[in-house]
Amino acid sequence: KGPHMPKHRVVGGVIVTTPAAVFDNYTPAKHLIDDHEWVTIRPTAIRACTAADYATPASALQCISTVTHYLAWAHRQGLSLDLEAVFHPDHVERFVAILSRDRAPETVGTRRGYLRRVGRACTKKAPWPAPARPYAANITLQPPYNSDEVKALWDAARAQYNERRTRVAQTLLCLGLGAGLKPGEMLQVTAAHHVGHHPQGERLVVILLEDRVVPVLTEYAPLLVDLCHRYPDGPLIGRHNPASKDPLGVLRAHVEWPSSLEFKPARLRTTWMVSVLTNGVRVSEFQRISGTASAKALEAAAAFVPERLEGEEYLFTAAGLGSGAR
Repeated sequence: KGPHMPKHRVVGGVIVTTPAAVFDNYTPAKHLIDDHEWVTIRPTAIRACTAADYATPASALQCISTVTHYLAWAHRQGLSLDLEAVFHPDHVERFVAILSRDRAPETVGTRRGYLRRVGRACTKKAPWPAPARPYAANITLQPPYNSDEVKALWDAARAQYNERRTRVAQTLLCLGLGAGLKPGEMLQVTAAHHVGHHPQGERLVVILLEDRVVPVLTEYAPLLVDLCHRYPDGPLIGRHNPASKDPLGVLRAHVEWPSSLEFKPARLRTTWMVSVLTNGVRVSEFQRISGTASAKALEAAAAFVPERLEGEEYLFTAAGLGSGAR
């Protein structure tokens, strides 16, 4: 059998199976937050995280870790630890801007997501905007996977029961996370006809679809090229029945994904969208490579794209002065 991600976590040397137990046993690293400071901020951290109502120990642990480091920063800034005061959107964005200096965009986006959810849940007066509706009522856009969830998916893909399942899992992740392909497009890609290096730049791997050319994110390109070398004939994802009602569903039904998260190909595509938009492509370029004509996709993905708020860098960029120009 393939791997199942555990539903428990070890926190403070104790095996925990509920968010409440996570909060009871969590202690931050002493070299980051000393005991005296932790005593001061712990009650606020637990109240805030409890209000956010996370369902699993894994998400609760991410929440309490993120909130604890935020509250430590706020306390050192001399901010009040009253929930309404400290979980103000402006304070949260200042903290996130500092994180952006030395952390990957997807990590920063994940931290922002936790703090926004906590802020909305534990305050009544703070001016938090309502969560953006992902799409129009008749269209749904799946939320992106965060960095920890992406890692769990890759760990599972590498630990499948046999080569066939590993091939399907890795191809799904390469084409979804690396190029944002739609489920039907994943079935059509072949090494011989669709994947290659761009003639103007050997480092750029692209996928040639019927209606567009899609650049592959550099972190996924080497594995995609390797898959093409290993499976040069037929669909890259493997043999399937194109006449089936849901051929991709049949293929992925045999893959063992982490039980702690729901696997959806559409979420792979949204995760790719956020990565591409974070890289700074223009609206017209995004629509060209994503095959998305509707602006609804942009509207939905925007909530997950990190903002360049430190020093109001985005204002300089928008004015044509370059990033951070003074």
